[in-house]
Amino acid sequence: MRTERGLDRLVFFTDAVTAIAITLLILPLVDSAANAGAHTDAAQFVADNLDQLLGFLLSFAVIARLWAAHHSMFEHVASYNRSLFVLSLFWALTMVFLPLPTEMLSQFSTSPITVAWYIGTMTLSSATLTAMAFTIRRNPEIARGDNVMPSRSVFATAATSVAFLVALVVGVLIPSVNFIALLLVLLATPATWIYDGATARRSRPAS
Repeated sequence: MRTERGLDRLVFFTDAVTAIAITLLILPLVDSAANAGAHTDAAQFVADNLDQLLGFLLSFAVIARLWAAHHSMFEHVASYNRSLFVLSLFWALTMVFLPLPTEMLSQFSTSPITVAWYIGTMTLSSATLTAMAFTIRRNPEIARGDNVMPSRSVFATAATSVAFLVALVVGVLIPSVNFIALLLVLLATPATWIYDGATARRSRPAS
């Protein structure tokens, strides 16, 4: 029997994993600062580790966005089934894994392989969220009756996953673009606006 206590523990677990993943992002920079020589000042440290700092900020922003989507999604959940449980654990796995490709950015030269590892992990995480959204939407027994997940939320999650996938393909196939392809994820927002407009037009009564 699925209980509310079990759902709370599942959510707390994924929240804790996300917090740990974000913490792991900064640890290499902390180590670099601790190992910096006495003759290295703050400005030199920043200059020497600029790529690592930018990688940290980018990964932090991505994890925060993915977690926010996960958090919003579970506002519509009253219980859980096996599918949602497994998908939540897999999503937590993608969060734990992301600090590794983030560190690879600063340790290895930019190449299709590093781009694939980095954007690919984000794409997999977003796709898992999309699968979770469809699971919640299609299983009324686990959804909150007083706060049903709207179709708009499912579309927005799917649009973000598609945008990540396009960014992955562009970043890998066009080396000169590489990680800049992540800007394509921003297109998920206007795509959702277009969906909202189309939904509003369909819902208007015929004159």
